[in-house]
Amino acid sequence: MKKLILLLLCGLHAGLSLHAQYYDQTFDGTSVNPIMIVLDADPGNVWQIGQPQKTLFNSAKSLPKVIITHTANPYPVNNTSRFTFGLQVPQATSNTGPFALRWVQKLDLDTMLDGAIVEFSSNGINWQNAHNNPNVYQFYGFKPANKDTMPSGEFSFSGRDTTWRDIWLCIKKTFYEQNDSIYFRFTLKSDGIQTNKEGWMIDNFMASFTIFHPVKEISQTDPVVVYPNVTSGIVNVEMKKLKDTDMIDDIELIDESGRVVERFGKNYTKVVLDISNHKPGLYYLKVTTHSKTQSFKVLYEKG
Repeated sequence: MKKLILLLLCGLHAGLSLHAQYYDQTFDGTSVNPIMIVLDADPGNVWQIGQPQKTLFNSAKSLPKVIITHTANPYPVNNTSRFTFGLQVPQATSNTGPFALRWVQKLDLDTMLDGAIVEFSSNGINWQNAHNNPNVYQFYGFKPANKDTMPSGEFSFSGRDTTWRDIWLCIKKTFYEQNDSIYFRFTLKSDGIQTNKEGWMIDNFMASFTIFHPVKEISQTDPVVVYPNVTSGIVNVEMKKLKDTDMIDDIELIDESGRVVERFGKNYTKVVLDISNHKPGLYYLKVTTHSKTQSFKVLYEKG
């Protein structure tokens, strides 16, 4: 197979998991169809699989091990560390939905200076950033405030979030049905300032087709829908997608006084927003697309 040859050429052949409908990697020896993680061979690579022994990162989600940017030490300055894995995708059918990669993570990074980058590829050579990508059906579960842009212009996770977040990355059917494999790459990049941050910790990878989408499918006649209009913190925004390049250009959360209290920026056509860090009350979500701007009332009632 052509893609397997390409995989061998780029040195990722040990990371291809084959012929399963479901893959997982819990790092504790209980994986059914294990995802084969390949750590970058660069001597400066700080990714390790083991038991976390830091101040903030001191326990796995499922004991005892995780994959982490060093089990005991802060991540170093001027560092680029990566791990990669490949999954062979079974032939899609008419009933097949997006291909979902799921994991849990914690972050402790210098905001806007150091970044945690997630990418995917059809061949293990040409990589696409998962954020703001038309081949991504959904990417959610993280705090919107942790989605950032690095000085290099790359989209990444950044900042601190020490709550285990359940992350979903769903690849569109039109992407994977043209390829027999999907590859994923996780990269930590740091600048030259040492602040002794703990980095990026990940546990419990799962990958499979998802027929039931993480965001509920609705019968959509309006260009944009927002629901529920009474929420305990989570709000769904969906744009009717007419072509592959369609995306939401901007989302603003506005309080009753007309003040913009949070901006979510450019986003996917289906996105889950968490507004639970704001005070309970009436808000307006201002959603801008290529064709129009609409405002939606949302009542946040703290549960």
